[in-house]
Amino acid sequence: MRRVKTKSTPRLRLDALRRFAAMLIAASGARPERAAALATHLLWFEAAGAPDHGIARLPDLLDQIARGQIDPKAEGKVGPERAATAVLDGHNGVPESILARAAAIASEKAREYGSGLVRVKGIGAAGPAAPIVADIAIGPMIAMALGPDGAWSVALPAPEGPPLLADSALGSDHEALAGLVPWTPLTAHGEWIVQALSVIALEPLAGFHERVTEAAKAASNSVLRPEMLEAVRRDAREHGVELSEATQSSLREWARRLGVEDVF
Repeated sequence: MRRVKTKSTPRLRLDALRRFAAMLIAASGARPERAAALATHLLWFEAAGAPDHGIARLPDLLDQIARGQIDPKAEGKVGPERAATAVLDGHNGVPESILARAAAIASEKAREYGSGLVRVKGIGAAGPAAPIVADIAIGPMIAMALGPDGAWSVALPAPEGPPLLADSALGSDHEALAGLVPWTPLTAHGEWIVQALSVIALEPLAGFHERVTEAAKAASNSVLRPEMLEAVRRDAREHGVELSEATQSSLREWARRLGVEDVF
């Protein structure tokens, strides 16, 4: 893997790290396109300055797949379904991949009916849903994901660049989104709720963007403002990211076990 030298610690290029992660996931049994999507999901956290939720999670995911606790081929089954709602049984698939499918379903319903809500069951523990709601918000849509143990992620589309983002696992508190707490009883044990709401179904986009801009200016440090997130992502794209020695060692071992070329 190509390394970019800094004054202190060697860094790894995002594109090279993404290819390596995708090869490991595909070698574990996932389809190549799903492996690439999962690698991109994990790299989102590296580029957002939250590496504990990024590639460092990959060895544990690979271990769960090897033990049969996660089925890398499972895509989940939809049903029951209504015009603006659906239930998605993940069938023990990769949690992040199943949540991404739920987001796609919710977004499609929001485009058609103005709102889409998907309850997700049948998956194990997942990391933060920040990348998933961030993708929905590009719609432009208001996006929310509620998970077990009070986990939540919310994204509001901004006029340009990344959305205004809040996530309980990334340092956001309940005050970052007033009124969120009453929604938490919707999620049963181990389940998630993914919701998308079309902004243009409610009001002109320009007016909404004005309020998001004002909210971003007044937001506390517990909210990832668009300019903050973009600055961190730009630095990661230009200079690469660091991986701990423990993570590198684990990935080397998985590369050996799965017959993937060790590129460190």
